[in-house]
Amino acid sequence: MPVPLDAVLSTKQRESLNIEKFIFHIIDPKEEGQVIFLDDIELKEKQKIFFLDRLRDIAEGTQYVFIPEAVHLKEKCTILIANQQNWNEITRQITVDFAGRHQEQMAAGVFVIAVVKYLAAENDWKRLVLLVKLDKRPSFSYSFQEKDGKRIAVMDEIPNALTESKAAVQKSAVIDVTDHFSWDVLAYDRNKKPFLTDYFRAFLGVTERQQDSVLTRNTYSTVKHWATTLDQNDFPAGEDRLSYTGRAFNYLADSDIFDTEMFLNMVIRDENVERKEKLKVGLLAALVEAGIAGQNFSPRPDSIPKKASKQIYYTAEGVTIMFQGDKDAAGLTIKTKPDGGKIITIETNKLDIK
Repeated sequence: MPVPLDAVLSTKQRESLNIEKFIFHIIDPKEEGQVIFLDDIELKEKQKIFFLDRLRDIAEGTQYVFIPEAVHLKEKCTILIANQQNWNEITRQITVDFAGRHQEQMAAGVFVIAVVKYLAAENDWKRLVLLVKLDKRPSFSYSFQEKDGKRIAVMDEIPNALTESKAAVQKSAVIDVTDHFSWDVLAYDRNKKPFLTDYFRAFLGVTERQQDSVLTRNTYSTVKHWATTLDQNDFPAGEDRLSYTGRAFNYLADSDIFDTEMFLNMVIRDENVERKEKLKVGLLAALVEAGIAGQNFSPRPDSIPKKASKQIYYTAEGVTIMFQGDKDAAGLTIKTKPDGGKIITIETNKLDIK
């Protein structure tokens, strides 16, 4: 069995994605049984690109694992990948199960099921199952005609329009049943992002791979370790490794939802564009290796041990400066003198004696 990867799909893996098998069934609450079954779909190249792009979007979503007792969907996805002879039967069962779990009236649309292959390694193709619920959205077509010297448009409604827009995606999931990754499912739910509605979670049969507190601690410790690997020439003027760990802590303390790109931009500050990009690439690689990059979670700063979150400077004169978070936010500035010495300034509204 291959060693599971902690990261999401790599850039090369995403570029190699290709749809092997595709179908959707129509969900219509007005119909008996709520589902109209189709036998086949003729998918154009532009539409393939749209659905592959949705898979790439989900590849930066929250990671889930199957609950051992909930094997219903996992078994069906395993069959879809291993034996596509039962394709129509299995895809119909999955769609009916999804539609039947909605407690309130579901928006009309289509439920997409696709098998997608990707190049996991040299000459090693693996497969994923992609599920997408697309809402039906009103759309219009138009034509125009010349009449009495005027150009008049005639509007016609298209009753079964599917919009090729991310906004039309209500729910989606990427499922790996091969144990190639450390996660089983990457999922997106428009109604409760970055989390899942109860019925969608029950349909998938999953739970979070890592809890928010674990991801928070791992994110902070990853930045802390990465900063120790930097060379002195990597730091902008007035910066050191505590600058990065301090801003990382502040981001985790102030943010409701972790976003990888926003986190990188918060932690890495540098007017030198080339150096900034190099630092961002390095930190992103560390976050990918730790299985954090691309995940959405609610940071829990209280889960970081106080001892680990303390920023500490020692002077040659025996003075200890200790604080939490970013030194700028703590009112601390450090300037370097021509002889290499340091001038430390601390601004505060109050000074007490212990």
